[in-house]
Amino acid sequence: MARFESSTMWHAMVLSMCLVSMPLAATPSLGEIVTAASVRDPGGELAISQHELAAAYQHKADQPLADAPSANVKYQTDRIGSDIGYREWEGGVDLPMWLPGQADSYAREADGQRSLADAMSVARLLEISGEVRERLWAAMLARSDAEQARNAKVTARALFNNVTRRVDAGELPNSDRLLAEKELVLREGEAKAAANRALAAARLFTRYTGLDLPGQPPAEVAMTAREIDLQHVRLQLSQREVDHARKHRNRVSAGQSIGPTLWLGAKTTRALASEDYESAVGVELSMPFGTKGHSAPALAEAELALTGAQVALNRTRLQLEDALTQAQLDLERVTAALAQTERRRELSEASLKLSQRASDLGETDLVRLLQAQADALSARHEFQNRQLQHGQAVARLNQALGVIPQ
Repeated sequence: MARFESSTMWHAMVLSMCLVSMPLAATPSLGEIVTAASVRDPGGELAISQHELAAAYQHKADQPLADAPSANVKYQTDRIGSDIGYREWEGGVDLPMWLPGQADSYAREADGQRSLADAMSVARLLEISGEVRERLWAAMLARSDAEQARNAKVTARALFNNVTRRVDAGELPNSDRLLAEKELVLREGEAKAAANRALAAARLFTRYTGLDLPGQPPAEVAMTAREIDLQHVRLQLSQREVDHARKHRNRVSAGQSIGPTLWLGAKTTRALASEDYESAVGVELSMPFGTKGHSAPALAEAELALTGAQVALNRTRLQLEDALTQAQLDLERVTAALAQTERRRELSEASLKLSQRASDLGETDLVRLLQAQADALSARHEFQNRQLQHGQAVARLNQALGVIPQ
């Protein structure tokens, strides 16, 4: 078989490795990307509302009275009855009083609301970090697929052009040109599909963060912790929810007994039309009783909420431990696979060089050369993807450990 022009083939292959499918942006840090995404996140309004609720409880605790005071006026006359001139005016104000510890229970619940709001903000930032990590690495892997597919297309194009020249010169049969063209059409279709997937993944990243997909993924260093720390963001949030539910239960329990109502007023009375008005002032203290039965449903609901928060805390701890175990296993698996694929790439590159040399010497046919090229491209692609998957596994491990990028 006639020799191929090896210099042209290798020039095309080297050139194809330098091409990319889209312009690449400068590389911001992962913390900057997370910050940009958090600015666009509407979830921050929930923490703001939580702080407003805490302020409302604190305002309630700062009030001198347990409830709003009320004014009352009473007028009595015998005009419809005996009509001897009896007149009576009475007016005053009702002042609901705090029982000992009730105002403090509102203040403690306000503190719990503020702590919960702060924990919610940090936990939301961790959620955003996880979403950024997933979208970032999905887009990086999709772009890698697109680049590799483009490289394969460029290589197939160079081979087709070379074979066509040799066929036209009568050095190769027309069947070789058909075989090379079939390979080119296949690679062109794969490149177009991969480019569309890469574009979609990049748009999903940009839609969430407001930033262009960076040229290189921001590097993360795998944390060395082997178990979930008690300071994990999600554990802290669950613990704050338990604390808040307990303080709410205590506040409801303290409110089961309604405090006394102090009445301060004055009365003016005239017994007969011929007499003068007589005035007096008075104080009245009303003490309600039997109120616990009426407030029992509210207390039961508060107890239920506390139990639910405690169950959620234990469930969160188990979920975090499972996620960490899975992330550790995935990182170990990808690390081992990375070493294997690197060795495969080296062997495939060496095999391609031998196949190219054999083809140049006419010792092998086009089919074997195509197989060697396909294997080398596949090994190169797999190695690059394993590198990206290793970075993705590191990111998922850090996410499982509750690491928020700075």
